Amino acid sequence: MYRKLLGATLFIIAGTAGAQQETMKECAAIEDSLERLVCYDNLAKRQQGEPQDEKAKGRAKAEEMKARGQSKAEEMKAKAKQRGKRSDNAAEQNFGMEHKGSQNNTLERLEVEVASKKQDPYKKWQIELTNGQVWKQIDSRGYFSWDDDDTYYIERGALNSFFFGREDSNRRLRVQRIK
Repeated sequence: MYRKLLGATLFIIAGTAGAQQETMKECAAIEDSLERLVCYDNLAKRQQGEPQDEKAKGRAKAEEMKARGQSKAEEMKAKAKQRGKRSDNAAEQNFGMEHKGSQNNTLERLEVEVASKKQDPYKKWQIELTNGQVWKQIDSRGYFSWDDDDTYYIERGALNSFFFGREDSNRRLRVQRIK
């Protein structure tokens, strides 16, 4: 009698484990990492609840979780696209001000026109651009040559630093945006 009961219990447990294996294989087959993660999360939530005895129910739930994962992934991708859509003019205006807000900018280099430049008593340059931005020199380099005919640029450096330079020169100034 105990053998029959034990055999029936093992058969039920084996059937449940087989259904879970099938569901895990279906989750593993999902190519998109976000969809796969959502499928695994849904599988874990389901395992914490009541166990399923039938393979058909397991497969149906796996398909449902896969569909939920795909819709959630599509929703997240749509939100990411909306955040990524900013005009180039806005990116240009925010260049150098990322550290003062939570805006994320992908612009690495900006060609600029100098409206005016002046040196403070410590011989550091303050540069006003035609687009209204004001940058100040923060390193201690002494000499920087200016030529009205050359093209100037500001480029991103490491650790939220910026450099002001001229196309035909190897010298650059480390600068910080103040306005």
